[in-house]
Amino acid sequence: MSLPLTRLIMFKHGVGYFERRGAYTGEQLALSVPHEAMDDLLKSLVALDLGAGQVLGVAFETPEDQAARLARGSIKLSDQLSLLDLLRDLRGRQVRLRVTTGDKKTAETSYEGLVVGVDYESEEPLQRAQVSLYVPDTRQVMTLPLKRLVHVELLDDAAASDLSYFLRAAQSDEQRRVATVRLSPGDHDLLVGYIAPAPAWRVSYRLLYEGAPADRQTGAGASDAFVLLQGWGLFDNQLEEDLEGVELTLMAGMPVSFRYRLYEPHTPERPLVEDEERTVAAPIMFEPPMAAMAVESMADDGMALARAPMPMAAMRSSPRLQADRLEQSVQSAATGDERGALFAYHVAHPVSVGRGQSAMVPIVSQRLPARRELLYNGAKQPRHPVASLRLTNATGLTLERGPATILEDGDYAGEAVLPFTRVGGELIVAYAVELGIAIEERRRSNRRLIGISIKDEYAVFEEHDLAMTTYQITNNGDQEADVTLDHGLMQDYEVAGPRQPDETSAGYGRWRVACAPHTLTSFEVTERRLVRRQERVRGLSGAQLRSFLRDRLLTAEVVQALGAVLALYQQADQAQAQIRQFEQEREKIGQHQRQIQGNLQPLGREGDEGALRQRYVATLNQQEDRLVAIASEIERLQAEIKRLEGQALAQLKQMNA
Repeated sequence: MSLPLTRLIMFKHGVGYFERRGAYTGEQLALSVPHEAMDDLLKSLVALDLGAGQVLGVAFETPEDQAARLARGSIKLSDQLSLLDLLRDLRGRQVRLRVTTGDKKTAETSYEGLVVGVDYESEEPLQRAQVSLYVPDTRQVMTLPLKRLVHVELLDDAAASDLSYFLRAAQSDEQRRVATVRLSPGDHDLLVGYIAPAPAWRVSYRLLYEGAPADRQTGAGASDAFVLLQGWGLFDNQLEEDLEGVELTLMAGMPVSFRYRLYEPHTPERPLVEDEERTVAAPIMFEPPMAAMAVESMADDGMALARAPMPMAAMRSSPRLQADRLEQSVQSAATGDERGALFAYHVAHPVSVGRGQSAMVPIVSQRLPARRELLYNGAKQPRHPVASLRLTNATGLTLERGPATILEDGDYAGEAVLPFTRVGGELIVAYAVELGIAIEERRRSNRRLIGISIKDEYAVFEEHDLAMTTYQITNNGDQEADVTLDHGLMQDYEVAGPRQPDETSAGYGRWRVACAPHTLTSFEVTERRLVRRQERVRGLSGAQLRSFLRDRLLTAEVVQALGAVLALYQQADQAQAQIRQFEQEREKIGQHQRQIQGNLQPLGREGDEGALRQRYVATLNQQEDRLVAIASEIERLQAEIKRLEGQALAQLKQMNA
């Protein structure tokens, strides 16, 4: 590449921006890129002449494979018999051949004519071959031994052009493609920029935590505790050249990027337009732009946990790493630049990376106030809390997502993954499981009646649907520890006890619980939801009314009034029970009458049968009288029930008022 790479911007989604700048003399500048990068190059190429010259255009090779390009020419040469193939394909073309004569190889004679062809024997094609040449002026065909041929001059312009085309196609690299920037004659001060596929840059962090001794033992935050946050950006040079003194920018965020086929020619089918008809081949649609990537939340990111035991106090007696020394030896070489949805890390010093090599550059190094806490969430890590560092991103830089190694006072303590975090965002970095504290969860539910009201002929009950979660925390250590319970809050429920959360996050409430050493500490979170149900007053009992009065859910006046209403309903129920008894009696009479009527049919009217008939008829008459009396009594009872129920409803309405 004749124009050096001076600026490089690496992104996270598989592309990079490459900028070349420098003085150049000539009318053509060749840009060689991998075959798969041509679409991006043609989509994004910007070429500027910052001097007095001009950029006239860009030319690029037709995207055919080598075999297809060679097949389109009139001259096709093999790898073994190229001279014979050339003379064969020059048939009918004007040439000048120069051959040696006699035994003296220095004597040469030239012959000019049209190539007729070449004849050879397959076993010794070069030693026993003859080329035939037709001389139009003498109308003679001469043959010349191929082994004496020392010079072939193409006098036909088309033949020379075909041979040049074959040689250019034969030397092209199948893995790379060339775009040629055409320039005006003279000197140029060129700036060329384009995007191309590139490995995503990565980031890794180191968090060196230093706090008070009590803080290390208990998990409680110390007022003077801090964390030294260092971030390193990693990138790769997969170009076909070394990078020397390149201005490097690492871009955080997610810009919209896509592939668009520009390199391969495409001739679309056009609609057939007939006379006076104007149509469009397909509906015209416009795609909306993609949304910028949102800030990754702490709740969505999940905790990366290292199941290593906590570093012992004895291991920290002589820390090998200290924040002061680390801060002095490695300083950030990047500055930040907010660009809307993106964030740029500008590496302050020029970067040099060899071809096929990778590099790391420090992009952030800053002390931040932090506190250590033991955080428990059974859905993410059952049975044990997780040692975590809590800090706010006050670096002034957006932190890209990446792995982090945590050091406590110079000793390795665990690992985590830092989420994508904007400036001012809070971080909870969970890095190790605290095995010295065990936690069990127990869940139960219950309902509690809290109020009763009367609406029409219904009693409306208000109840709390209670969900209780009990945390049994066993501290097996020798020091008191504060455990923060990260409790998932139930939807549509409110916290009822033991107190409101010390803090809340998306869908979670957090309580700090002090746990004495070698002690089981119980902490119960109660959540409740108000539910309502209704029941007919008529279905209540005296015992229920007395319990409502005892629990102070109803006043004595209301209980007395309800008692009077229930007495009316009780009388109505007694009347209804009498109606059921009369109806049962009426059913039995009906069955008996049907039996008697069946017995009457075969009986005669004289003698003993006549006497029996008379007795049956008398019984039927008595039963009919009883049925009339039952109907009258039922009618009276129904009227009484209606009166009693009306009186009860009227009293309930007075209570509603």
